[in-house]
Amino acid sequence: MLENLRKKISEIYPSIFCSAFFLLLFIFFNILISSVFFIFGISIQKSFLIIALILSIFFTYFICKKNDLKNLSIAIVLPILIIIFSILLNGKIFDYTWDGNSYQKATTGMLAIGWNPLYEELEEFDDESEEQINIGDESPIYINHYAKGSNIFSANIYKFTGNIETGKCINTIVIAMLFLFTFSFLIYKKKSILFSFLFSLCVVTYPVVCTQFLTNYIDILVYGFLYLTIFMFFVFEEKEFFLSKKAVLFMFFMILAISINIKFSLFGFVGIYCLAYYIWYVSRIIKGNLDKKFFRDFTLVAIFSVLTGVFVIGLSVYPKNFIEHGNPFYPLYDDNGVDIMSQNEPKEFERKTPIQKFFISFFSESSDLLEDSKESIKLKIPFAFSKDELWSTGLPDLRLSGNGIFFSGIFIISLIIIVICFKDLYNKNSIECILFLLPLIVTTIMIFFLHEAWWARYFPQLYIFVLFALILLNENKNNIFLNIFQYVFILILLINNYLAFQNAVRRSYENNVICNVEFQKYESIDKKENESFVVYTKAFNGAKFNIIDQTNEKKIIFINQYPEDKTDINTFFGGKVEWRYENEEVR
Repeated sequence: MLENLRKKISEIYPSIFCSAFFLLLFIFFNILISSVFFIFGISIQKSFLIIALILSIFFTYFICKKNDLKNLSIAIVLPILIIIFSILLNGKIFDYTWDGNSYQKATTGMLAIGWNPLYEELEEFDDESEEQINIGDESPIYINHYAKGSNIFSANIYKFTGNIETGKCINTIVIAMLFLFTFSFLIYKKKSILFSFLFSLCVVTYPVVCTQFLTNYIDILVYGFLYLTIFMFFVFEEKEFFLSKKAVLFMFFMILAISINIKFSLFGFVGIYCLAYYIWYVSRIIKGNLDKKFFRDFTLVAIFSVLTGVFVIGLSVYPKNFIEHGNPFYPLYDDNGVDIMSQNEPKEFERKTPIQKFFISFFSESSDLLEDSKESIKLKIPFAFSKDELWSTGLPDLRLSGNGIFFSGIFIISLIIIVICFKDLYNKNSIECILFLLPLIVTTIMIFFLHEAWWARYFPQLYIFVLFALILLNENKNNIFLNIFQYVFILILLINNYLAFQNAVRRSYENNVICNVEFQKYESIDKKENESFVVYTKAFNGAKFNIIDQTNEKKIIFINQYPEDKTDINTFFGGKVEWRYENEEVR
């Protein structure tokens, strides 16, 4: 039975890979089309999503086997079903998070209702809008100047569906894409179905992924596209891969162009990892063991992807920031920028070096301590855990020990596996050995210099040590002990990841119930013709779009503060948004 299953999957693995390719195309074309039209002064339209879908089908047709109807059908139907499912799932779930409701939803919503970030600031657009959001605090700085790739995609979805929560389906789509790419590639490499499935499951259940997949946080995308960037260098080495080199290089082009516009940190991360591999490519060219045509094409594609990412998709960000502030990464790395890290660090981190912060966080109990927290950091022995940790693992921005309650022990075991198994891998395949070694070296160096490496969501590349250890275990098939231990190790890892997943889902469900109850209260109100729906919010300005989508309320006054009078107040989104009806004219 298992042999028949393996045979069937082996026959269709190209279409599984092409399904993931389709999802990548869909994300890329949504972002690219919108960005090009921004240049011509045209804001996001409903038709953009349809055009992106048609282009994705068209490109998939030429990438997949055109004469194989079965493979072609899977490659087109499966990703479309994934997209539809992702939209429906996310449309039913409210994002309760701070980042999601403060500036992520606000950016997505403003883009969907007509904001063109290339030619106007958010405040200018808001002042001219009929229903002003009156966004305050520091959010306009992030919205105007940060990379907007994910928001542009989300705005396309929101524009089409009329439900802002559907926009966060990009996270679910990327999860499916990572799983399909990984699973199909491992099957191509003749790994067992069981290992291929479990390893792919480990890839997409990383705690940062599990805790953010139902939110508008984008660290999950940082992890996903960083993983894909490293993944591509393994694909490049395959001489008999079913895709042409042109198709593989086009995939690499899309990954880089999107990565540049997800987050400033991701731009830097993919640049550093690609540079490490490129230096290795140069050394191989000098030694004469790398195809010169591929090296030339790779170089040109890398350059073109950066130009596209910066001067087309990122035109409203990098060039505009440089022209207006002399810094393409404004407000980061700027004397007048906003310091968001100091208040987010535990007080014990003051005057600590990056490596000191990393080790304290790594060996501490999972918790969400801030600068003004009264509690102190509690260190623990690897694999030990407390009840408080079990509660905290579902937080999308967990600060201390945010990779899961067992991760410190899992990581130590991973290092031991890497040390034990690396020599055998080098003797067997020196090229594959270096493919593994380079990102491990780069990641290790970053721990010593990157001040945010202690915070899991800002440093997801640490997880590649664990994933590489699993691959190395699987390579030692002749060692019975290691062959059995790989599945024990996978089980421990999946338990670690599941605890984060189930807590995140529980939190999301509880918040969803609260929000639905509040909207039901609104429906039961006897609405008077001249009364206005007054919304008080100090930070969750993006919830404006939830309220409009759910209530179709037209008379809305947004006030960027909390009300002094708490009488008859209804609360949405964990108390960050409060509303009532008042007898006053619409302003």
